[in-house]
Amino acid sequence: MKRYFYILLFFVSAFSSAQSKYTAAQVEKSTDPQVIANFIKYNPDHPKTPEFKRKLFASINNDKPAAVKASVAKPTVKPISTEKLKTEIKRDVAKDGTNDKHKRTADLLNHLFNTDPSSKTAYVQIVNKSKCNLIVKISGRNYYNLDVPANNQNFILVDKGNYTLTTSVCDAKYSSVKNISKDVVVTLNAPK
Repeated sequence: MKRYFYILLFFVSAFSSAQSKYTAAQVEKSTDPQVIANFIKYNPDHPKTPEFKRKLFASINNDKPAAVKASVAKPTVKPISTEKLKTEIKRDVAKDGTNDKHKRTADLLNHLFNTDPSSKTAYVQIVNKSKCNLIVKISGRNYYNLDVPANNQNFILVDKGNYTLTTSVCDAKYSSVKNISKDVVVTLNAPK
């Protein structure tokens, strides 16, 4: 009989320790990471768990709650190959465009076929993978505004140097300092 009592006692203690020590109301008021983590661990299917996960992340990073924080766009920057650039230009030339577009394309072609490594200009392509139209401000030695339609791309030739690229991707702020010393592609994705 004693044996059954100990087994029963073991299961009762295991069951009671498997429950969260805190209620959702307590977690809402708390900023203690242990309280929030305990609730998340034992209540993964609770409707407020995603909100509590953001709160836990914010409290660990000594930050304001993630739900209140402004979202930030994260770009990917990579060098562009000359072959890809030529393909993009051929596609742009094939389309009907305005005289300004043809002049920009001609300037870009001249830049492409210029094999002089001491060239003072660089090609910057902005790829917009969001559903919002962008105006990318490029400021540094000179100041440029580049319109980039939603789910599209645009390019500009800039003088080589340090530039700050700023825009707002669907209300998410993007700002980055780049040393543009060669042709680059900056891809902006929609904020998560």
